[in-house]
Amino acid sequence: MKKVTSSHTAVSRYLNGYAESIAPDPPGQCYEFALIVPMFDEQPDALAQLLQHNAHLNILLIAVINAPQKASCDELERTRSLLQTVQSLCPVDYWLIDAVSQPLPTRQAVGLARKMGNDAACFLWTAGQLASPWLYQCDADSVLPANYFSTALPDRGAVVFAHHHTSDDPLLQKAAALYEQHMHHYVRGLQQAGSPYAYPTLGSTMAIHIQDYALVRGFPKRSAAEDFYLLNKIAKISQVICKPEVTVNVQARLSQRVPFGTGPALEKIIQGLEHDPSGAFYETYHPDSFKLLSNALQTLQAIAAGGEPADDRAGDLLRALGIKELLPKLRSKYPTAEQRTVVLTQWFDAGKTLRFIHLARKYHADISLSEVTANPEWAYGL
Repeated sequence: MKKVTSSHTAVSRYLNGYAESIAPDPPGQCYEFALIVPMFDEQPDALAQLLQHNAHLNILLIAVINAPQKASCDELERTRSLLQTVQSLCPVDYWLIDAVSQPLPTRQAVGLARKMGNDAACFLWTAGQLASPWLYQCDADSVLPANYFSTALPDRGAVVFAHHHTSDDPLLQKAAALYEQHMHHYVRGLQQAGSPYAYPTLGSTMAIHIQDYALVRGFPKRSAAEDFYLLNKIAKISQVICKPEVTVNVQARLSQRVPFGTGPALEKIIQGLEHDPSGAFYETYHPDSFKLLSNALQTLQAIAAGGEPADDRAGDLLRALGIKELLPKLRSKYPTAEQRTVVLTQWFDAGKTLRFIHLARKYHADISLSEVTANPEWAYGL
């Protein structure tokens, strides 16, 4: 008799109450790993490129061929053709999920596509057809390294792999390098400040433990930032760790398929580089904003111990985020400092942390990324 674990219980409850309905066409055999890839208007040979170093492994690729309702006629036609061409070019066994014949709601798009693919993997895992409890996430514009599936992962939570954007176009490569430096600066700044939400968020570089995926009820159905919000939820119940020894190569490309993120950011940077090839125009968060963040985290510790928000810049920004409104409930419902610490850590989450850094521009305006890299005191972020 099969032993029922807490993971099986959590995943079964999720599938019964919150999973998407998937067309009943699952594969009939067992696999070691599942890799979930949403595909919208991608090149037919993308999956062969993606798995060129791992095609010999026992992998099931779950490709969610999808399109948003706002997609153009040309985008829809190219994406529909993927349903046929991918089958002959995919180097491993696959499960194709058709989410293009009936396009997805535009405001849900990629988040819903990721959720459909991961829910399908959950179904296979509970059926005993998937050995690994880790749900590997990627996009079709990437190349996975040879150590991607062999690297040891923790017992629970989520893992974020390193990434590097590449392009044969020198201008696009320079734009990607600037954007990567900016994002790395942000994560390192959070680390220096002591934030528990100090990790990159990129949908093509994550692996999620199936139990935690189920406990947070899957990917948010959003047209952008679904990766950010999923990791934010997982960080509140488990852990998010980085694996710098695994680097996913991601194609740097311009894209308007999402309202914000890497594609739109690169397009804006390229426009700047055309006027200023030095890149000196490109700005990032002032390093002193992360010092304010460190002060804010210390203030939250003091509040958990029974204190008040400090009457300083960090306290001012915390009040702007609503800390005063939280205090009555915090003190009436949670009698111990340990309980209040948990509540405050979950309240001041990844979203509020990012808002805090944006609000900190009130005191520390953004500065040139080149100025940050040139200053030894600030170079921790790069």
